[in-house]
Amino acid sequence: MIAATIIAILLIFGVGGGPFGEIMTKYAKDPIKHTIVEKDRQDQALDELKSLKKAIKAFNKGVKKDIKQFHKLVENYESKPAEFDNMFSSVIGKRKQEVNTIWERRSAMLKHIQAEEWKTIISSAKAKMEEKRKK
Repeated sequence: MIAATIIAILLIFGVGGGPFGEIMTKYAKDPIKHTIVEKDRQDQALDELKSLKKAIKAFNKGVKKDIKQFHKLVENYESKPAEFDNMFSSVIGKRKQEVNTIWERRSAMLKHIQAEEWKTIISSAKAKMEEKRKK
């Protein structure tokens, strides 16, 4: 059960951060600049976006490292079930902490963004992401 959970987390978020991670790390900055007209709120939202990007980057780095560790265990004929259990337990704790950090950073950013602005930012970022994918 634990293994299935870890694999699901890795597949959902994967390296790159999944759709939310990609939108936030690559495509949200310009929509925030264009949508939030009050300079003070815009600057605060952008500062929090930077912090969110760092948290997503740390998450992705951890996932990538854990995938390598998992592959080493799989490839090692001598690997013991306890080694997998230890790795999965460690991964669950790290991912939980990292997801909490991402949630806190997202919440901090949204304090400076109104609901309607957020809808515009997300739809603009998604459109830009799709445009880039088509190229």
